[in-house]
Amino acid sequence: MKFEKIRQKKISDIIYEQIKRMILTAQLAPGERLPSERELAAQLGVSRPSLREALHKLEAQGFLNQNHGDGTYVKSLTSQTIDKAMEEFIKREDAIVDLMEVRKILETWAAKTAAMRASDEEILNMKEYLDEMRSALDKGEVGHIPDANFHNTISYATNNILLIHIMNTIYQWVEKVSYEVRSRLYTDNERFEKLYLQHQKIYEGISTRDPEEAYRAMLEHMEYVVDEVNEIVRTNK
Repeated sequence: MKFEKIRQKKISDIIYEQIKRMILTAQLAPGERLPSERELAAQLGVSRPSLREALHKLEAQGFLNQNHGDGTYVKSLTSQTIDKAMEEFIKREDAIVDLMEVRKILETWAAKTAAMRASDEEILNMKEYLDEMRSALDKGEVGHIPDANFHNTISYATNNILLIHIMNTIYQWVEKVSYEVRSRLYTDNERFEKLYLQHQKIYEGISTRDPEEAYRAMLEHMEYVVDEVNEIVRTNK
């Protein structure tokens, strides 16, 4: 009988498997920035060359995006095979309408599910982003960042890893084509106030663990946004 030799794993392979597992289980979220190379090597107790080899492998396979001078970020898994096609898609004048309609379908489900699954910490984070929106409104500032963070937190609160990656990818696409939408919704106090109140109702549905109320509130919000986007597209034609 012939036995195979036991081969010891390279340190870089062990690092690679740990980080990949954390990405696939959403312990590292899409868009999250990894610690610096020096800090991460210290946390893992490994040499920087071994860490560098693992990171390069993860980047080559589409799990990470290394921006020199800015850091290393977790890449959304759903963007890897469709980025090229989406580059052409988002050039269409009405691409934003299609994206928002898809968001409406996914986010209504997400709100309903988050009402059942959100942790106390996630609900607290939603409240903080809601307060930041209120502060931006009162100061006459553009509040799209806390708005986006609010929606991202709802996605994470579903505990559905595929949805988290899909929504992150959609948010990135929307960001590329939605400057005029943001200008219309967040620089007009009346529209911004309406957006804030809609988010408040979504938060109340989730924080009181009422899935149907969370669903209805998100549906009302997304239908309003889709209507506004359609109006912008019609005006520009």
